[in-house]
Amino acid sequence: MAQFFHYVQDAPWYFHFLKPVLQILEPLPNHAKVLDVGTGAGKLIELGKSQTSFHWEGADTDNEMLVQAQRRPSLQDVPLHSLSPDKLSFENASFNAVTFCSVLFLIPNPLPLLEETARILRPNGRLVALTPTGEGHITPEVISQIGLHPRNWTFLLWRQMTSGNGRAWAQKGTLAEFAHQKNATYNKQIVFNGLAAVEWIQF
Repeated sequence: MAQFFHYVQDAPWYFHFLKPVLQILEPLPNHAKVLDVGTGAGKLIELGKSQTSFHWEGADTDNEMLVQAQRRPSLQDVPLHSLSPDKLSFENASFNAVTFCSVLFLIPNPLPLLEETARILRPNGRLVALTPTGEGHITPEVISQIGLHPRNWTFLLWRQMTSGNGRAWAQKGTLAEFAHQKNATYNKQIVFNGLAAVEWIQF
């Protein structure tokens, strides 16, 4: 399964899915520390290292996923951490940003993990979450954007497998409520032609 997710992350469409996260991180200072939680096969970090001057680290509860991430040549010098559920084993105020790509909407109760995230973020730190919406349509514009490639069949599978949980996450408004409780700033953008949403909290 880990090898399959590596295969999916390397499909051309997945770059377009992840791109909004890197755009939200752009205002961070040079050499900011960024932790990607649920990094899987490490595609976000690979893209981030090629486009930013940030210091990246990855973390996942699945050690087989971390093995796949370690196989990327550009991640050989990236710290990759094995996690326990709901626990981020880092010191307080360790990172400028923490990212979650297709992670939080799969967790029945993400609040303990969100509290941990707030703890390890530095002042003015940023939590960024990318989630499928379960909405939008696969239009000719979408096909033109992602291009024609043999691996892009996984885009249709992703759409089918994530739609229900994506819609449920959007209805809950979990991150907006968490930001309100923390007296932090919440933002949301619909991206990827309506197929995904990127949310971020500025603490």
